Amino acid sequence: MIEQYKKKNVISSETKREDINSEQKWAIGIIDGDGHIGLEWTNKEKTKWVPVLKVTLHRYNARAVYRLKRILKIGKITYSGDTITYRVRSKRLWHSVLIPLFGEFHLRSMKYEAVLIIKKALCMEQVGNATPNNLLKLQQSLDRKTNQISPIWRNGMGLKDILDLDWLAGFIEAEGSFYILSNGQHGFAIGQAYDQHIIIGIHRLFKVNSVLKNRNRYIMLDTKNTETLHLIASAINKRLLGVKSFEFSLWLRTLRKKNKAKTLKAKSIMALTRKRREKKLCSIN
Repeated sequence: MIEQYKKKNVISSETKREDINSEQKWAIGIIDGDGHIGLEWTNKEKTKWVPVLKVTLHRYNARAVYRLKRILKIGKITYSGDTITYRVRSKRLWHSVLIPLFGEFHLRSMKYEAVLIIKKALCMEQVGNATPNNLLKLQQSLDRKTNQISPIWRNGMGLKDILDLDWLAGFIEAEGSFYILSNGQHGFAIGQAYDQHIIIGIHRLFKVNSVLKNRNRYIMLDTKNTETLHLIASAINKRLLGVKSFEFSLWLRTLRKKNKAKTLKAKSIMALTRKRREKKLCSIN
């Protein structure tokens, strides 16, 4: 009986640890997708600064932003117009929480380089070398869109490991769209302006037949191929943690049943739910 109890506790502990890791990977994915990492001045003279992590989504997906805050256990949330923003601007919290997090779960986007610059700025401050001129140079290097690729893409790992499914679910939460056309056809789209290698990687991972669209330096994967849609759905099923989990469940159910009437009904429910949630959030704020 004691051995069974110990075994049960070990399994429970391991499961809980896996769940925490999965949520943290999802958090990294959403930061890679819609996050901003940089330096901000806190006075007009530009002598005081803070590191900043910011994730801004449409207020319709407030659930994802609140989930992100719950996972990281730090930060503040604010509303502005149609958007909701999660923000961390504390040097102490960057030292104790964010830098260790980004060290364990690597960013896949150019934001990886931004974290290195934040670390450099914090180290400069510790040794008394964080002069306004030096910090301004660091900020200017952040403002340049270099498309610096995270080393995770160059360490010999396969696409399945680089595009971890929990991370991918977070990235899709920020940038992806599961949609239904007026003729009942299902589709999935996801795009990026600067981190095009991520979209190319997703395209290759799921062996998407449709050609990537590239307009004004914005690259997009858009597919309506049923087999591909099932592959993508199977990969991220039960991994979405924001409001898109509800949209995805309706989308997936009708994708499987192939009933046009039910599909169009699901489409209208998705649109109506979005409007109601937006209206509710507006009344609250």
